Amino acid sequence: MKKVMHFGAGNIGRGFFGQLYHESGYHIIFVDIVDEIIKTINEKSQYPIWIVGDELEKITINNISGISLQDQQTIVDACSEIDLISFSVGANNVKGIAPVLARIIEKKFSMEKPGFLNIIIGENLKDASGIVKQMINQHLPQNFKNIMDEKVGLVETVLSRMVPVVPDELKKQYPLIVLVEPYRIMPVAKNMFRGNIPDVKGFLMVDNIEPYEAMKLYIHNFTHAAFAYAGHRKNYKFIWESVRDRKIENLVQRAYLEIKQAIHKKYRIENERIDAYYTDLIKRFSNKGLGDTIVRVGREPIRKLGPKERIIGAAELCEKQGITPEYVCLFAGFCLHYDEASDPESQKLQTLLSTNGIDSVLKNISGLSKNDPVFVRVKENYTSFWKILKEVL
Repeated sequence: MKKVMHFGAGNIGRGFFGQLYHESGYHIIFVDIVDEIIKTINEKSQYPIWIVGDELEKITINNISGISLQDQQTIVDACSEIDLISFSVGANNVKGIAPVLARIIEKKFSMEKPGFLNIIIGENLKDASGIVKQMINQHLPQNFKNIMDEKVGLVETVLSRMVPVVPDELKKQYPLIVLVEPYRIMPVAKNMFRGNIPDVKGFLMVDNIEPYEAMKLYIHNFTHAAFAYAGHRKNYKFIWESVRDRKIENLVQRAYLEIKQAIHKKYRIENERIDAYYTDLIKRFSNKGLGDTIVRVGREPIRKLGPKERIIGAAELCEKQGITPEYVCLFAGFCLHYDEASDPESQKLQTLLSTNGIDSVLKNISGLSKNDPVFVRVKENYTSFWKILKEVL
């Protein structure tokens, strides 16, 4: 039987990769740092996924096993007969698995006839393959670095499936349950594979991953966050409530049209295709069954205001393509004013703003200089926020 190892047995690992591998006939070896999850995987040897759409569909993922991340020797030994690995551990945690990935590569390519190894990167990172390669190389002996270039595929993906937080009551009943939306397509960079390309249902093999990454970050992620920050101003609890608010939807659409023009201009993607992508997103965001909350989507505003992130990155993309990001920068103002007591990063942002001021935040968090048009526009939206808010909502 085909085997795959996946690092990260969280919601994306179990709820996205797990389903696709299961449907493709793989035995899945999950690796995770949380020993309780690994223990439960090995005890139950299966877990439920509930697909929440117009109707509820329940499926069972079986033929699984787990290994603790602390048990690196067992991980390395298990990979001697595996040529496909993937991970979804969170961008900040990739460096934590780099040493064991290096050990796997060293062990595998010390064997006779090792073939190839493909590592699928389940993180929404710019230049993901380059970043991961650099991290692994730090732990790889010099004589294996040519092998890394020739025999190891570091394959980028775009993750767009929405996986909301599972209610505590449900989690008590089913410890490994994952709730997901019906959407199950994962664009994968075909040209980054080495050797045979695996046959995995749901993988959309594309020749150029960059336009898909841009649409995910600057349309999907941006509009999702925009609905959250505007919805928070109206005390909505769920994303679908924000989407059905015509004033909010109109503002988000105006920002989308700015980003659409920039993406069309840079990547030469047909307007009809971008519009179809956005229309499908609005339908997905409107899914009441997901129960996706404003607080979940809006969390970590400091990260979302990063230099190449969904808001500032979208505004800079527009500027570089000669398009004024008027409404994109409006939502930067919404993000800067996001004050949610349950979100520590939101509280930290408000403290930084009140202590150091908007200029410092835009310089140190967003990487903007004072002469940057985006800096000027975002600052204006921040300082005039309450006046603008009365006009637009």
